[in-house]
Amino acid sequence: MSEGHDSTEIRRFQPGDGDRIRELNDVAMATTPEYEPAIPDEDLRDVQANYLDGDGEFLVAVVDGTIVGMGAYATPNEWKEEFIHVDSRTVELTRMRVDPEYHGQGVGSALYHELEQRARQDGYERLLLDTGVENDVARGFYESLGFQLEQQMSLSFAEFTFELVLYQKSIGK
Repeated sequence: MSEGHDSTEIRRFQPGDGDRIRELNDVAMATTPEYEPAIPDEDLRDVQANYLDGDGEFLVAVVDGTIVGMGAYATPNEWKEEFIHVDSRTVELTRMRVDPEYHGQGVGSALYHELEQRARQDGYERLLLDTGVENDVARGFYESLGFQLEQQMSLSFAEFTFELVLYQKSIGK
C-alpha cells in the first residue's frame, strides 16, 4: 500500500470495487477528446481474470472511502506489436483514470509511481501506453513522468477510428 497526498490510499483492486471503477472510467473518459461511450469495457467487468490472475496489476486510489482513481498494467495488446517491439519484459500501462474533481492533487502520480514500483518488482523493464493524439492533459502527464513518444498511429475498432500516440519508458531493473 502506498500513499499519495495526505488523504489518498493506493491499494489493490477488491471484488466490491467493480461498479465504481466502471463509473469512474466513464466519468474520467467523458472529459477526454477520444471518448466514445459505445466502446466496451469488458476488461473492467472481470478485473480479477483480466489483470490480477495473469501478469498484471490493478490499483485504485481511495480518498475518504471513495475510489477517485485507478490504473493497471497488463501484457500489451497484440496489435501494439505492429508498431513497436514487445518482449516478455514489457507491460502496458492502461486504465489510468482520475476523477476530474481530483485532477492536480497528486492522485494520478501516486497511482503511477506505485504501478511502476510493482512492475519493476515483477521483473518488467519497460512500460508502454497509448493515449489520444489530442489528449494534451494525458500526454503532458505521461511526458512529465519520463515517457518518450514513439509514434502516432490509427486504430480502428468497430465503426470508430482513433488517432493515438504510443509512448514507452524504461523502468530498469
